[in-house]
Amino acid sequence: MVGKKAFQKSIPTVNRQYEEVIALKYLDMVISETLRMYPPASAMDRVCVKPYWIPPSGNQPGMAFREGDILEIPIFGLHRDEEYFPEPDKFDPERFSNENKHKIKPFSFIPFGIGPRSCIGNRFALMESKVVLVYLMSRFNLKVVDKTPIPVRLSKNNAGPEPEGGFWLGLELRGH
Repeated sequence: MVGKKAFQKSIPTVNRQYEEVIALKYLDMVISETLRMYPPASAMDRVCVKPYWIPPSGNQPGMAFREGDILEIPIFGLHRDEEYFPEPDKFDPERFSNENKHKIKPFSFIPFGIGPRSCIGNRFALMESKVVLVYLMSRFNLKVVDKTPIPVRLSKNNAGPEPEGGFWLGLELRGH
């Protein structure tokens, strides 16, 4: 199971210090893959600051942009595009391993946006996620319950990824 592998041998000894949390490489891979499949924002927009021409490519026509044009970048669609992520609906943290991450094309993984307008809190959000997960996993076994939808179905009424009907997970206290 992904959860067990992410925290294998680490939970009993991790005392939640910064260096120890950032050393959990498989946890980084799990979080990156989760952000690929469920980015915090499904799209982002940018304003073109100068005229730009994208030449034709293959069977795609060229495209002209004028200064002031608003571009919508579909993050969710980009992250689920087979051209960039083979088997895009498969949860595969190994995509982000040191051996495989070179295969990820630049600018195809942008869960927090990109460039000068990217999320200024992304490093904090990543660290916060890791600390919360380490804390939970050190005290509880996380379990699928009857109400846990598999596969997860996303609500169509939200801008971000929210499971339809909520997110249900069981917690079983670990014996220490």
